Amino acid sequence: MTAQKVNSILSFLVCLLLAGLIAFVLLTGKSEKKVDDGENSDRELRRLAVNTVNAKPADSFTLTRVYTGVTRAGQALDLGFSRAGRIDKILVGPGDEVAKGEVLAELDKRRLELQKEKIDDALSASAGSAARGGMTDADAELVELDLEDSVLTAPFAGEISSQQMTVGSVASPGMPVFRLVGGDQLEARVGVPVEVADELEQGEFHDLKLGEKTYSTPVTAILPEVDQSARTRTVVFTLDKSVSVSHRAGEVVNLTLTRSKSVRGYWLPLTALTRETRGLWSAYIVEGEGEEAKVVRHFVEVVHVENDRAWIRGTLDGDVEVVADGTHRIVPGQPVEIKDESDKTSEAEEKKEES
Repeated sequence: MTAQKVNSILSFLVCLLLAGLIAFVLLTGKSEKKVDDGENSDRELRRLAVNTVNAKPADSFTLTRVYTGVTRAGQALDLGFSRAGRIDKILVGPGDEVAKGEVLAELDKRRLELQKEKIDDALSASAGSAARGGMTDADAELVELDLEDSVLTAPFAGEISSQQMTVGSVASPGMPVFRLVGGDQLEARVGVPVEVADELEQGEFHDLKLGEKTYSTPVTAILPEVDQSARTRTVVFTLDKSVSVSHRAGEVVNLTLTRSKSVRGYWLPLTALTRETRGLWSAYIVEGEGEEAKVVRHFVEVVHVENDRAWIRGTLDGDVEVVADGTHRIVPGQPVEIKDESDKTSEAEEKKEES
């Protein structure tokens, strides 16, 4: 066999081999496409059972917030002497209840008493007598005032909450010796955001929880200063006398404020929402009935979150059936069937047993 014939045979075999490979690839591709088409068809026909909630639109929603504050005495005052001197007597202590005008402490009055005795003796001499030594009735009155200022009394009935000085301490004018709290009514002071304080009005009644009870209490003042660290303003409430006698200053109080926000939208469970990009969320709405039921994705904006639900607004319109949970299992256009109440009850019982 000549070399030319051998080359011809080899060329023929190579061509035959290439033709076989091409045919194999084409046949395999068609087979895979049929398998894929079959899988896609099965996927399209697969219908998921979903839980739904019926959401109804509203023009506004109620916003509830709780703010914490403390009770304070209706009257509270740091008490000190109006003149300098050494404290000679302390007659009360922290926790003692005192009456209005009761003596709380005294300064050492020995020098003043000797001076008063000297002035009284001088003034008893006849007018113009050298024994008077230039003493006048005004000198006697000044000494009398100093003696009165050496006695510290309670300006109102109340309770001694703290004591800053003891017997033997040297008091300066105005230096606190006691702190006295009293008054028939307690105040509650609560810090709220500036924008919330602007919506409140003096005289409005709001719910204050003190201990285990809730009281409807009026706003008596809204202080103008803004707390720069917390960005809040202080709202003052005056508790009724019947309430004040059952509580003490320094107790924690909770203020519940309920406001209406005019934003049209829906309440949806948080489990019905899926996070999207750029701060948006989405919800899946069931459209159609029976065999035609499928889910359609709607983009929504979360306006307010409260516990396990959110107030949303978006492209929804009218009453809608919203997929309540399991949104990770579905895609837009997914055929679905809505679970009936018996299925939901059984599912809830199973979850309860598992927990």
